Amino acid sequence: MRNKFASQSPVNVTLNNVTTCIEEVNEYVYLGRLLNHNNELEPEIHRRRRAAWAAFNNIKNTTDALSCPRIRAQLFDSIVLPALTYGSEVWIFTQALSERVRVTHAALERRLVGISLSEQRQRNLHREDIRAQSEVRDPLLVIKKKKLGWAGHIMRRNDGRWTRLVQEWYPIGEKRPVGRPRMRWSDSLKEEISLFDGNHLKTHWSTIAKDRMAWKAVIRDHIR
Repeated sequence: MRNKFASQSPVNVTLNNVTTCIEEVNEYVYLGRLLNHNNELEPEIHRRRRAAWAAFNNIKNTTDALSCPRIRAQLFDSIVLPALTYGSEVWIFTQALSERVRVTHAALERRLVGISLSEQRQRNLHREDIRAQSEVRDPLLVIKKKKLGWAGHIMRRNDGRWTRLVQEWYPIGEKRPVGRPRMRWSDSLKEEISLFDGNHLKTHWSTIAKDRMAWKAVIRDHIR
C-alpha cells in the first residue's frame, strides 16, 4: 500500500534465491487493525463490532448461568469490551462513529441482561436503567481513557520515535488543499484538553501531557 508520494515501481523481495513481487493492495490488517489507503475508520469499526458480538456469543452460556451481576459485568468487561475497543487509542473518532460504537454496546448490554429492544421500549426503560442492571463500563469513557493514556505516553517519549515527531511536525512550503480539512487524531485533544484564554491558546495539550502528574489529573477530571 502506498500513497502518491511513494515510488510507483514494483517492490521485489528476494529470499533463498527466490524473488517475489509484493502484492499492491488498498487495505490490509496489521497487528489486528485494518489499515486502508484513505485512512478511513468505518471499516475497522465494523470489524470491531463483529469481533465484540463473536466474543459475547462465546461467553453467552456462562453469563446466563451467573447470578451475580458484578461477576457477570467483570466477565463482559474483560472479554467483550476489549474486542470492541481494540486499537481505539489511535481512532479519529467522529460523532457518527462514536454513536455506532454506543449502539452496538447497548445491544450487547441488552442481550447480557436478557431484555430485547421491543421490551425496553414497552417498559420505557432508558439507557441508564439498563446500565444499572448490567453494571458494565461505558465504552466511550473507556475509549477516551485509552486515548488520553496513549497521548500522554507518546508525548513523554524522548527516543525520537515517529509517534511523537508527527505530533510536533508542521509542513513548510506546502499549501493546504481547498475545503474543510479532515479531522485529525489530535483535534479532539486540542479542543478538550488545551487551555484557552478566550480564543487565544494558552497551553497546548501536548505541553500538559509531558508532565505525568498534570496529565493524570486531566484523565481523572475527564473520566468520571
